[in-house]
Amino acid sequence: MDRFANFIVTHKKIILSLYTFLILLSFITGKFVHVNYDFSAYLPSDLNSIKGTKIIENDFDIKSTVYVLLKDQPIYTILKTKKSLENLEGVKTVFWLDDVEDLLKPESFINEDIKKEFISGTSSLLQLQLSKQDHSSQLIETVKEIEKIVGEKGLVGGPLVVSKDLQTLTTKEMVSYTIVAFIVISIILFISMNSFIEPILFFIAIGVAAALNQGTNIIFQDISVTTNSVSMILQLAVSMDYSIFLLHRYIEEKKQQSTKEQAMIVAIRKTFGSVLASALTTICGFLALVVMKYSIGRDIGLVLAKGVLLSLASVLTLLPILILLFDGKIEKYQHKIYLPNFKKISHFIVKHKYFFLFIPVIMAVPAFLAQSNLKYYYANEKMIPSSANSNRANEEINQLFSNQNQLVILVPKGEPFKEIRLLNELKSLDQVKESRGLYTVVDMEIPRSFLPKEVKDNFESESYSLITVTLKGPVEGTDAKNTIHIIRTLANNYYEEWYVTGEAAIYSDLEEVTSRDFTRVTLISILLIGSVILIAFKSMSIPFLLVFIIQFGIWINLTIPYLQGNVLHFISFIIIGAIQLGATVDYAILFTSRFRENLENLPKQEAAIQTIQDTGRSILTSALILFTGTLSVSFITSISSASELTLLIGRGAIISLILVLVVLPSLLIIFNKLISKTTLNWPRNE
Repeated sequence: MDRFANFIVTHKKIILSLYTFLILLSFITGKFVHVNYDFSAYLPSDLNSIKGTKIIENDFDIKSTVYVLLKDQPIYTILKTKKSLENLEGVKTVFWLDDVEDLLKPESFINEDIKKEFISGTSSLLQLQLSKQDHSSQLIETVKEIEKIVGEKGLVGGPLVVSKDLQTLTTKEMVSYTIVAFIVISIILFISMNSFIEPILFFIAIGVAAALNQGTNIIFQDISVTTNSVSMILQLAVSMDYSIFLLHRYIEEKKQQSTKEQAMIVAIRKTFGSVLASALTTICGFLALVVMKYSIGRDIGLVLAKGVLLSLASVLTLLPILILLFDGKIEKYQHKIYLPNFKKISHFIVKHKYFFLFIPVIMAVPAFLAQSNLKYYYANEKMIPSSANSNRANEEINQLFSNQNQLVILVPKGEPFKEIRLLNELKSLDQVKESRGLYTVVDMEIPRSFLPKEVKDNFESESYSLITVTLKGPVEGTDAKNTIHIIRTLANNYYEEWYVTGEAAIYSDLEEVTSRDFTRVTLISILLIGSVILIAFKSMSIPFLLVFIIQFGIWINLTIPYLQGNVLHFISFIIIGAIQLGATVDYAILFTSRFRENLENLPKQEAAIQTIQDTGRSILTSALILFTGTLSVSFITSISSASELTLLIGRGAIISLILVLVVLPSLLIIFNKLISKTTLNWPRNE
């Protein structure tokens, strides 16, 4: 380690030149990173509903359905608009009343059941089937063209339109919350550091790592909009403490070493172990997300793990050089530290150690049970404000037509009698508003060769027949879930191979998958992070204590929305545990490492008091950075999933801070004898 540190200190120009080249390269490659706004691309491919979706895309050349609501328009305007929409690249078909009825008939002769699907009062509903395209961005562009044609004449709705609004909001808001996060983190750093120069150096070091992370995302086919919107802020917030730890140690060593270069070499050596352990636990927390069946976890986990690794490299190689180069400026532009020194409160905490130990004893079980009963949602439209154009359109279309909750059943082609019997059983279900297949549109007695090609193509491919089922009520909830279960049972009674898909079916499948994902991610993150702590401390007991204290904080964090009666997006619920554990167990590692150092010269109670004073400011600064950085996103963004996740992370940082500085000292003091027996080279000082 001394050799590594010596190389960094003596080869400043080479290292700075290398970083300059890498930054320029990252700015170029970053322009080619594709952001994916299509959340369905991350769904598990082995789900029945997802298999059905792939068949619809490949066999029927349909990617998505878009609804166009035209208000107060005469028939000739509707037909003209329909023609314009049909001519758009990416639109496969536009379905309206004229496709199933003769508009020249007297209105009283038009089938009322068919008419109400397309006309309600003075409003008309057109259903557009979009062709399969290579990228979600192409579909989004098609939606934008549809909106241009519709203009002021009506509204455009459907899941894909929600994705378009999500893209627009993200692009618009990212700049705002990034700037605000930069400002508030700067304020935290300025009030917690000795010098005005130190925060600037931190931002350069971590900013370089963040830029490299963005540029190296080119190695992935794409990254999700969720990852893109929060990765830079999270990387900045979770890895800033590495810089703080190194600088604080360097300042201490300057008082004892003959030169600043020697002080930096010793500082790198002494902080390397704790910083590496901290980084590895954070990386392990993010990598635990890779095991999620809903692969957006892999997307978030890999990007953030890579970001933390790059931050670690930057802190250990670039930051020491910056500190040495600007050492004179750091000393020249010093100011008062405005954070507390923890001298008074440290004595209070240790004096009342049994009381603070009692807190997790009485709260752990209720908090665990409460967070286990937290409710969560899946629907994408709930991620954006109700005032968004797509949500306003969807709400109005649902009120007028109530036909957006649509399922598609795919069954083997060529068995008309089975299909008709299935259609009849589907119609009899209470929650089914309508079911439609080829033989509800045309008479089964008509020879197939007489059927128009466009009619057959809408309901049959080479291998499958397509049945649409419109459900009453919302796409989520007990009614939808139970009805889907019945529909799948009916399909299974008639066919060996069948697929049921659509938003409601996908959400129903995801509900089963995500409950297992949550358990899997939690267990693997605990196992990985516990293993890192075990190796770092060479201890059997310390991993249990440190993981428990942060896991307890996670339960408290998730208990709060439960008590508030809030419902979280399922992604936030699944990944918060891994992120909070990985990002804030660093506080516990730093505290325990320093406690072991102090225990070599002090009795355990005095060692705990001294450790609170030694690490309090560093941990508080780190937690405040994570808290304010993520809350900047939470308060500004109107995308609920991003807001919820960042609020959970920020609140989790404060909860972990309190537990590490208040409860962990009690645990270390009380269980010191057990720790000394189960830890290699632990000071035996009582």
